[in-house]
This record gives sequence, structure tokens and C-alpha cells, in this order.
Amino acid sequence: MRNNFRGWATVFRFTFLQSTKKAFKIITTLIVVLIIGLIIILNIIAAKPDKDETNQIIEPGITEGVSTVSKVLIQDNSGLPSTDYKAINPDLSSGYLKNIQFVTADIDAREDLLDYASKDSDRTIAVLITGKDGIFEMEAIVPHNSTVATPDVDQLLAMMTSAFEDNKIMQANLNEEELKAVFTPVTTAYSEFGESANMAAMVIKMVAPMVFSFMMYFMLLFYGQMVSKSVSTEKTSKLMETLLTSVHPYAMITGKVLATTALGILQFIIWILSGVVGLYVGNAIAHQIYPGYENSVISIINFIKDNIGETGMTLPALLLALIVFAIGFMFYCVLAALSGCMVSKPEDVASTQGLFQLPIVISWLLCYFAPLSGNYKLISVARYIPFTAPFCVPSDIITGTIGLGEGILSLLVLSVFSLIIIILSAKIYKGLVLYTGQKANMKQLVNILKS
Repeated sequence: MRNNFRGWATVFRFTFLQSTKKAFKIITTLIVVLIIGLIIILNIIAAKPDKDETNQIIEPGITEGVSTVSKVLIQDNSGLPSTDYKAINPDLSSGYLKNIQFVTADIDAREDLLDYASKDSDRTIAVLITGKDGIFEMEAIVPHNSTVATPDVDQLLAMMTSAFEDNKIMQANLNEEELKAVFTPVTTAYSEFGESANMAAMVIKMVAPMVFSFMMYFMLLFYGQMVSKSVSTEKTSKLMETLLTSVHPYAMITGKVLATTALGILQFIIWILSGVVGLYVGNAIAHQIYPGYENSVISIINFIKDNIGETGMTLPALLLALIVFAIGFMFYCVLAALSGCMVSKPEDVASTQGLFQLPIVISWLLCYFAPLSGNYKLISVARYIPFTAPFCVPSDIITGTIGLGEGILSLLVLSVFSLIIIILSAKIYKGLVLYTGQKANMKQLVNILKS
């Protein structure tokens, strides 16, 4: 059996070099440049804030990027010591709110306070604080002639309320440790035994297989046709007789399939790496132009690392997922070679390609729609079927949906069936050498396999 595979490396080298000529390199390079450039541009566009957020022009002569409120007249009837809002809340002394002036008005009547605010400036508002039965109310009053924006008043009132609450706590004469305990934020979490209840993580685990299976579907259709056409062309052009005198069918089928598999995976990895480079380089450029920006995709990647299974997004998981992807891709390429072996005339190519196209379509539909329907039992079975495993197992390993042990078991199943189909393809390829021009039927195939 070992001698039957001798010479596959020569077939592999020849097929790979023939497929990676100048045109292939030019197309691959152009797509790499396009991917990186497009993602960088999208990062910069996404990082650019809206005009409504960054270029608020209040009126001629007023500085852009600051609050429309310039002064706050405070009438504090709470009975508590006055609150130093800027001292308690540093955010009121910087950034968008840095130009606001807080003034405690020595005015008792509400009407007098409003009258004073309206005459002071069209950017002055009044804030009235009252307290009764342990309940405090902070009311912002905007004069009729004011030019302040309502969102600015809402933002300011929220920050003043927070500072007022902090001032209340500080008046309780708590020691340093007690104050630290009071100001320590409270976080909440919810989980169910045996299953993560993190909705975002569940969505990612559901969407990732769908995206991956969609990508695998188109790759298999493109490269599978390439393998089938390569094998069938030699058979219909009578090159097969010459080839079989120098190399065994096992070696020829193996070399051709491995070359196409390597070509497809190489191109796939190059494009994925281009996307990663564009993503991080674009994020860095956008961050330099607009400080504080972070790409949402990078945030999702970081989220996946922190919220999925123990093996998810680890180096062993990524390596195993890549191996399963490669073997699964090779499995379908071998199936494509099998369909090419059955071609007796050039016009039969289209009819025999259904042998590998139909399983691709059915397996893709199953792995694509099963997560949408919530049928996870079907997916758990599909991981160990060689036709469906390539569409779901790699993404399940990366997201931590299954462990490394389950991934290795699925890989073994794929490897065994790939070897079996290589042997079947080689037998059929060699056995049909005398049937050139005749359409192969089931009886002939059975007799060939028996012999």
C-alpha cells in the first residue's frame, strides 16, 4: 500500500506550481491590497464622530465643543451644607463642561431666581433644590429667552445629582473605610447551572458557525470544481494512459487533491491575515486621528476571549481548528476528484459534478439553519458526520462550544473517510481507463471496486 502512494510529492509539486502562476499571484496580491485598504478606510469612517456630536455651533462667536450652559444659579433649600460640585465631580471641571460656572444665589423667592437668571445671560439656567421628609428634588429651570440645548441641561443635571448624592454621604461623618465601602460600585450577574446565560456569548456561538459555513460553502464550490476539472481533463484527453505508466493512481489522486487543498487553504489564510492586519492597522490609525476610538470587531474578539469556553480562542484550539478545516476541505476535494474520475466525455462534466456539489449544498444548509432553529442535537450529531463536520467543527472549536477531545475525534473521522475516498477514487480512475467515451454506470463501478 505504501508503494502505491510513491510519487505523490512529484504530482503535488507539479500541480501546485501550475496553479500558482503569474495570474494567481497577481489576483491574490490585488485582493490582499483591496482587503487591507478597504478595512482601514472603514475604520476611519466608523471612527469619525457625527457632526451633531463634534461640531455643535451654538451661535456666532461661541466656542465649538463646549456646553451651551455657561452659568448655573443654585438655590439650595435642602438644609444640607452647600455642595461644591466641581470639587466632588472632576468631570464638571474638564472637557465639554469645563466652562460652566456654579453660583449659589442668595435669593429666597423662586420668581426672583428666575428673573435674575433670565437677565443674567441667555446661557444661564437656574437649579432649585428642595428637601421634604427625607426626599430631595433637584429641578432645572430654563428661562424663556435661553439658547441652551435640552440635552446639555439633562447631562448637567445628572452629574449635579450624582455630586449631590456624594455630598450627602460625606455629611454622615463616615470614616475612610466606610466611605470606601459606600462608594464601591455594585455589579450584578446571572447564570444558570451547566450553561452560560450570557446572551452575547450565546449569540456569538450561534452566528459564528453560520458565517464560517457560508464561507466554506463558496470555497468548496470554487476549488472543488477545479479538482474535478483537472482530473476529468486528463481522462478525456487520453493523458491518463501516459500518466498511469509512471505513477500509481493513488499517488496521482493524492498529489492533485493535496495541491488544490494547499492552494485553497494558502489563499484563505492570506486573505484572513490581510483582514486581521487591516483591522488592527486601521484601528491604530483611526485611534491616532480620533483618540478614544476602538473598533467594535476588536471589542467583540476581546469579548469572545473573556466569555466563551475554557478552550475557546486559545492557541491549541486555533491550531486544531485549522487542521480540521484543512482535512475537511481536503475531504470534499477528494470527493470532487471522485466525480472527475467518472467523466468519460467532456460533456459529462456537469452531470458528474453533482456527486460532490449536492452533499456540499445539503451539508451547508443543515449547518447554517440548525443554529437558527435552535436544533443543537442535530448539530451535535453533525460534528461526527464527515460531510457536515467541515462546516461546523472548526468554528465550534474556536468559540469553545466543544472541547479539544471532541475536536480530535471529529478530525479522526474526517481523516479516515478522506483516505477511503482517495482509495475509491484511485480504483475507479484506473478501472475506467478502458471505458473512455462510455458513460460509467453503477454495475461497472461495482465490478471495478470488486476487482
